[in-house]
Amino acid sequence: MNVLILGASGATGQHLVDQALALGHNVTAFVRDSARLTKKHAALRVVVGDVMVPSTVDAPMAGQDAVLCALGNMPDRPADRARKQPKVPVCSVGTTHFIAAMNKYGVRRAVVETSTSIGSSRHTGRFGIASIVRLVLRDVMNDKEIQEQHLRDSGLDWTIVRPVRLNYAQALGRLESGDDLDWFPWSQATRADVAAFMLAALTDNATLRRAITVRN
Repeated sequence: MNVLILGASGATGQHLVDQALALGHNVTAFVRDSARLTKKHAALRVVVGDVMVPSTVDAPMAGQDAVLCALGNMPDRPADRARKQPKVPVCSVGTTHFIAAMNKYGVRRAVVETSTSIGSSRHTGRFGIASIVRLVLRDVMNDKEIQEQHLRDSGLDWTIVRPVRLNYAQALGRLESGDDLDWFPWSQATRADVAAFMLAALTDNATLRRAITVRN
């Protein structure tokens, strides 16, 4: 499969790149800074662009079979703090741009990472955790809420993956998942496991047009 990975140099995005290549996919990795993705592979093409600039998203979409989106505006790794874009609607605006490009080139399948505390998962967070997250990260959560709505309105074959708090631990090889899955203040998910779930969803029709909470 030919897959375009948006946010490919991020913490989840790099797992998506590595795992997609290991599965035999042809990968186009879309990044703002090529220095942040130094991996070399015969099936890997790195494209530099900015999802906030629609013209840079357009050309890489040609010939793709699917999109994997791990866009974010609040990287939490200490070395990445300078890359934070507070109050910049990267997720929602970037999603409108890649949806337009998908429609132009007839690409139907998109699997998109958002977050818990969005949509129905606001009501499955226990002990008030969703309200706390939305208070602390109000702009980020609002951006992701709009992002999800753009996907729902797109008419595409989308899957939304809502991980709980992400960590950098090694993959555990398992995730609990569900549209109405309970989650807790202490719930976490490894980025590697979330990436694996997103890749599996590409070919799993049971995930079509669903917003799925995942946690280890």
